[in-house]
Amino acid sequence: MGSLPCVGCGWCCLDNPCETSHRRYGYVGRCPALTWDAEQGRYLCGLVRDPELGAVVRAEQFVGEGCCAPLNAWRNDVRDRG
Repeated sequence: MGSLPCVGCGWCCLDNPCETSHRRYGYVGRCPALTWDAEQGRYLCGLVRDPELGAVVRAEQFVGEGCCAPLNAWRNDVRDRG
């Protein structure tokens, strides 16, 4: 996918939740599974961390393949966006 690693800025899940999120939570503006981890200073996907869904979500979302929006300004301003 992308050439830069994911920095956990949250843009993808805040701007356009994935299909797994849509199936589980409906069409909401922000994925309810997205959480801010203050210790790591990044957003984490609860769906990826789910023991039952994790493997499927990782495959569907190309987790580990890099950022799909490398020019996104949020990459340089990773913070809790509420």
